[in-house]
Amino acid sequence: MGLVAKFGPARAAKPFVPPDSLLEAAGKEGELILYSATFPEPQQEVLNLFQKRFPMVKVNYVRASGGQLITRVKSEAAAGKLDADVIDHSDRGQSMEIEHLFAPYAPPNAADYRPETLLSPKIWPTYTPGWCIAWNSELVKNPPKTWMDLCKPEYGDGQIGQVIAPSGGSTWSRIAFERLVLGEDYWAKQATTKPKLFPSGAPLSDAIVRGEIAIAPLIYNIVYPKKKDGAPLDAVYGPEGVPIVPYGTGIATTARHPNAAKLYLDWILSDEGQTQSIRDQGNLTAMTNPPLAADMFDPKVNKLWAPDFKSLQPLHDKWLEEWNRIYGYRQ
Repeated sequence: MGLVAKFGPARAAKPFVPPDSLLEAAGKEGELILYSATFPEPQQEVLNLFQKRFPMVKVNYVRASGGQLITRVKSEAAAGKLDADVIDHSDRGQSMEIEHLFAPYAPPNAADYRPETLLSPKIWPTYTPGWCIAWNSELVKNPPKTWMDLCKPEYGDGQIGQVIAPSGGSTWSRIAFERLVLGEDYWAKQATTKPKLFPSGAPLSDAIVRGEIAIAPLIYNIVYPKKKDGAPLDAVYGPEGVPIVPYGTGIATTARHPNAAKLYLDWILSDEGQTQSIRDQGNLTAMTNPPLAADMFDPKVNKLWAPDFKSLQPLHDKWLEEWNRIYGYRQ
């Protein structure tokens, strides 16, 4: 139900040189409509870079939360009015619910991607964030170094924050890792520290910076920009494994700008696009051998853990209900 893999060593990046025919066709279309559930700030940074690289393609960005995005896509498709050219979602399980709405597609460098991170030949991991353990470096002088450390009584009395399990696909990856790798009793042990619960990673990361919470599991791409800006944050990838969240992105079958869509996906899945994701956003990558060494990630120590969504999906509701009960969360 979980797939473990290690990065190979970083290698020299290959330049992204799209064929002239694709550039010409995308330029004639002149537009791209992207539906995305990603955080708006990093997504806008990516789009700015893409448009700087390919100014002849204007990107129209439609952002919605995970559940809302899937509902919108299903509703528009049922009415024969799906506007999206590219659909991008952090919950690959939900992406698979609409797999029939994605067109067959593979980037030129498809062989560079780990088979275990590919759910479908139509859906690709454009972003691959990883879960870390973060803390306020001004408050915590003896920080946790492992996932199991988050169960220690010394970090009790509300020092730890947690994103609620029902928050979406990213958190589902984390709690599946906890259950399968750290043990069926991990939630019960960790809940004894009485963690404070948050609806998502954004307010939780802000609470750590303000000192309202001292420690939290967080996706590193939330921690990384704050740390670069001088916030009192530090983090570590747990040696038991790094739960990753490979996004599910693909081209809609009804895309009205299919060449612009292919250019966008080819670019973001290329070495150039993945280098930007690793360097500027603090993500990992679903590539077997990355074009750049990721911050804080040591391939000799850390191993990636990717959830096998197909086998886990039947357990989704049951495990969320159990997590809610153990942590005392009511929706």
